[in-house]
Amino acid sequence: MRWDPRDPAQRRARFALLSGMWAVFFVLFSWPYVALLLGALSLYWGSSALRAKPRSQAPDAPAAPPGRPQTTAAVGGLITASLALVLVASTFTVQLVYRDYYTCVGDALTHEAKQSCETLLPHELRGVLGDQDG
Repeated sequence: MRWDPRDPAQRRARFALLSGMWAVFFVLFSWPYVALLLGALSLYWGSSALRAKPRSQAPDAPAAPPGRPQTTAAVGGLITASLALVLVASTFTVQLVYRDYYTCVGDALTHEAKQSCETLLPHELRGVLGDQDG
């Protein structure tokens, strides 16, 4: 079965897959707001592609084999969008929980002042979130 670009369900499934993948990339590139938008769009397009009814064939067209070619792309889009949204939510949660650290780093004028902000982090996270230059 071939991809039909005129079929809205197949088009939405492809959009869901592409926007879900780009949402994951934008999370990795530290652009969480773009990733949030693309992840939400991917969830919408993927769920609407899965809920869509099969497109009716023209009376003179040959009979198409039964099946839904958009299912794999739509499910892939839902999975990647969910992954991107979880990563965005965890990023926002970390920034909310350790707001004092991020405010201190943002207000620091010197490298030494930025390094002194690490006292606001737990010992386990100093290697992960702390200043790596020092």
